Amino acid sequence: MSSLSVHSAAQKNQLSLIRTLVSEDPKLVDAVDADQRTPLHWAASTGSLDVARYLLLQGAQVDKPDGSGWTALHIAGADIKKTNDKGLTPLRSRRRCKRDMTGCSLCFGVQEVLQINVKDRANQTPLHRAATTGSTGLIKVLLNPPEGSPKTRLNTGDRIGNTPLHLAMESAHAEAAVLLIEAGADRGRVNLEDQIPEQVDGVGGQEQKRVRQYVVERCGPCDP
Repeated sequence: MSSLSVHSAAQKNQLSLIRTLVSEDPKLVDAVDADQRTPLHWAASTGSLDVARYLLLQGAQVDKPDGSGWTALHIAGADIKKTNDKGLTPLRSRRRCKRDMTGCSLCFGVQEVLQINVKDRANQTPLHRAATTGSTGLIKVLLNPPEGSPKTRLNTGDRIGNTPLHLAMESAHAEAAVLLIEAGADRGRVNLEDQIPEQVDGVGGQEQKRVRQYVVERCGPCDP
């Protein structure tokens, strides 16, 4: 990236520079770099909230995929070390937003978009990513789209049949799992290995056992 590019400015949360560049050329809002990433992709990757908010107000496309099939929403809810089907991480940068996703302007930008069920090349939606990382703030936003918008699909399976609930249980994110179940996630749906979410081994050991117990305490026993 050029040090003066709109992408670099988004990555570094340089709002004044972004405003100047976009005012001179509004098309820069969705301009792509060599990796097909937009300024919003970079803002999402580094927690540049002021820039993300501005880009969204200027009409930036939250569901626009980069060259690896990642949207800004995927990145906002993604495990930065998780790879896609090509073995690539969401972004080269290892920095990510440390704030609770409820405070991220990118999450609130979901209220302005329609394609919240967009899939990446692993057939995963932003809800899959949020479930994998236990991002309860983003899950809440995705589960409550604005009136008139499509509802978030709770039970979409990825390439190996895992739903967001499978991934929340696999990663031992109990609160995320409870949120999904309370929203209507199918606890009896099986993946390609014929496992329901509460049968997935995941992290294993006592931690996995505690998560399963917590889910039963909060939501009752599973009745597949």
